[in-house]
Amino acid sequence: MMQKVDKIVLSQNWTLIHKEKGLRLSTEVPGSVYESLIENNIIEDPFFGLNEHKMGWIYESDWEYHLLFDLDKAFLEHKNISLRFNGIDTFSEIWLNEEFLGSTDNMFVYYEFEVSSKLNQKENVLKIVIKSPTKVAEEEIKKHKVKLNTGSDYLPGVPYLRKAQYSFGWDWGPKLPDIAIWKPIELIGHDGMRINSVLIDQIFKYNMEPTEIENPQDITNIGVMAVDLSIKIQLSGVDDVSKYQIQIELTAPDDTVLSQRHDFDSLINFHIEYPYLWWTHDLGTPNLYDLKVSLLNEGIVEEFKQKIGMRDLRLIQNEDQWGKSFYFILNGVPLFAKGANWIPIDSFIPRGKKKGLYQSNLKNAKEANMNMIRVWGGGIYETDLFYDLCDFLGLLVWQDFPYACAIYPYHEEFFKNIQLESKQNVIRLRNHPSLALWCGNNEIEWLWLWELKISEIEEESVIKKYMDGYIKLFEEIIPRLLEIYDPNHFYWPSSPSNGFPGQDLGSTDSNSADKGDSHFWEVWHSNKPFKAYKKFHSRFMSEFGFESFPSMKTIEEFCPSEQYIIFSPIMENHQKNSAGNKKILDYMKKRFSIPEAFENQVILSQLTQAEAIEYGVEHWRRNRNQHHCMGSLYWQLNDCWPVASWSSLDYSNRWKALHYFAKRFYQPLFASVNESKKDAELWVTNDYKIQRNVRLEWKILDYRSSLLKSGEKQLIINPCTSLLVDKIDYEDIVKRSEQIILINLFDTEHGDLIYQNFRLLDAPKRFPLKNPSLTWECHKSADFEYEIEISSKELALYVFIDSDKFDLIASDNFFVLEPNNSKTIVLKELNFVYSSEPYPLVNKTDFIVKSLYDLIEFS
Repeated sequence: MMQKVDKIVLSQNWTLIHKEKGLRLSTEVPGSVYESLIENNIIEDPFFGLNEHKMGWIYESDWEYHLLFDLDKAFLEHKNISLRFNGIDTFSEIWLNEEFLGSTDNMFVYYEFEVSSKLNQKENVLKIVIKSPTKVAEEEIKKHKVKLNTGSDYLPGVPYLRKAQYSFGWDWGPKLPDIAIWKPIELIGHDGMRINSVLIDQIFKYNMEPTEIENPQDITNIGVMAVDLSIKIQLSGVDDVSKYQIQIELTAPDDTVLSQRHDFDSLINFHIEYPYLWWTHDLGTPNLYDLKVSLLNEGIVEEFKQKIGMRDLRLIQNEDQWGKSFYFILNGVPLFAKGANWIPIDSFIPRGKKKGLYQSNLKNAKEANMNMIRVWGGGIYETDLFYDLCDFLGLLVWQDFPYACAIYPYHEEFFKNIQLESKQNVIRLRNHPSLALWCGNNEIEWLWLWELKISEIEEESVIKKYMDGYIKLFEEIIPRLLEIYDPNHFYWPSSPSNGFPGQDLGSTDSNSADKGDSHFWEVWHSNKPFKAYKKFHSRFMSEFGFESFPSMKTIEEFCPSEQYIIFSPIMENHQKNSAGNKKILDYMKKRFSIPEAFENQVILSQLTQAEAIEYGVEHWRRNRNQHHCMGSLYWQLNDCWPVASWSSLDYSNRWKALHYFAKRFYQPLFASVNESKKDAELWVTNDYKIQRNVRLEWKILDYRSSLLKSGEKQLIINPCTSLLVDKIDYEDIVKRSEQIILINLFDTEHGDLIYQNFRLLDAPKRFPLKNPSLTWECHKSADFEYEIEISSKELALYVFIDSDKFDLIASDNFFVLEPNNSKTIVLKELNFVYSSEPYPLVNKTDFIVKSLYDLIEFS
């Protein structure tokens, strides 16, 4: 009887060595050199203060990982034993029992070596020598005589390396290139054939063709009648395939099992009527089936297991009155993509994974009503955990290939390297229901001329070589590989892009509002006011952003109190965008009166950021009719270290004001105000696949809370529709800077308040504030949850809850309270900030409840 494929993970009892410094540190794998140095008190936290600049010796050094291990005799009896390195970052030489196995030069590639004849039962010695990435980059620059880089402020040469590009520095990240074994190392024993890969194909049968629907009311009636599921299995190894059987088990969410078993066949088909569909969480349940593929030879030889989803996702690009559409249809329903851009979770990725940052960041994305995450091209192909979580949470993934903002080599050895990289990762990720689209790169097409300039490429003949290299990589090699290994997902050549530019690279408008996807940076980088968003009618806004400071608790983790000044050396070091802190302050001054207290300045920076992004999102969501605009992904969701940045979740996973705003403005059903000098349009947007009966109430108050105008509208809003509900004429109102529009949206069937918000008719600093005299009471409502009821005597703007004692997530925050009104907020995930004590007992005095009045220090 053939033995089952056997795996041993080599994770414990490693030694990390730095010969020149005489360091020998016990460590584990996966792990980072920085992580081990921190744990052993060799270095201080690289994120604290100015410590980042003391770390050069680490990334300029070579490091060795050593492991001494024994093996059971039974394992050594396998005919074939391979040693698999799932991820080494990045340049290494590998030795087993003093015999050279090979080298690595790509952190995104797994390397596998046959080692059957090289292993002993006792005292095997595995040695991995990882070279300095910056020295390798310098060697490449000297070799090719071109200083490829991602910007003049960052370490040069990283485009030559198949390593996470952000690690050499970015405008939100430190210059801390990691040196790591960032994924597991395994010994794999087997005796014959193995399962090499599995590809899932799905053909959907509808009761009506989704792309032919013109009336939004018909969207409700779309139904999937059946799915024809094909499972393609590829084996590897040298053996007689006729000796093997294959067994497929497909377990539905209701535990119904479909099963087939017969002599090996590379193609297995199932017909599934009325399947449980995978939806984004806002449209339905992200149902998952458990797929188990078993290779048999008198017993189980190997098993492949994966959760899969029955879902049909199409990217629709049709000519229309504005240009060309760009939107997704999920199971027949036009989807407005709502979400953010994702960067790597930590400068030291293995540490971030151990800290649970994947789970917390993605859970918080769902909590903020996001349905799509864009994995940005300056990072990595994410770990399996990331996509598993997105599958489970109902989040779609726009996946950039890891190339960003740079000119890349055109040499054949580079192309050979990236072909292997692309193939491996496409095969790894292609079956995830969350995977929406493959994109070639981030902004290389759009910034082509700038990229040539920063790399000092001026000769026409040299420019032509790099242009041809770009076309070969992003318009030939990658799409050709996808046709072979993942024909089920759409490929888009760059972001932003209008499509394949070919020889027009650098001379075409890659960021047109009329077709393709768009990035918009006039607000922020070009210092334009928020209203500039409304002048750009994107088809799919895949990147736009605005900066703020992280939470005060997070600032405390990297900055001593004596440097609580926006322009202090440490605060400036934790700001990587040129003059970024000044820009934050300049925008704040346009919106708010600036208080003296640093902690209040921090909160106002977050409010300014939140208002900016809200302004853009509301505009693009109002324009979803006829698929004019069908996506809004702001920059960025998360941080890789504690920093002033565009994120809505800071490095310590604390919600900024923007994340609370996002929870509101990304609701599937919400209202918005489109104000002008003379009037304000009131809109309701419904992203659900069913119509909704709602009531919109509005009023205009002055700062004394006197009612100037009011109204309400009962309406039925169709699925996947934005509707202009009312228009308020306020030309007759004087001193509009002292007026506020309040809107409340109710579900008329149940009477529930769905959405509440406000819009000032001028900058908040021009609105006279009265002391709202906030009061609150607190009580426990459930295990690990508390309720706090807040009351206000006067109009209160941006009411927020915080605590010096513990972290928390509120059901709502930075909201408006009308005069003589109260609101109950649920608090959850309370954790002590400064200790790991058991779950806290809470009382009223543990909380801080403030509003804008308190921030600008009227009291």
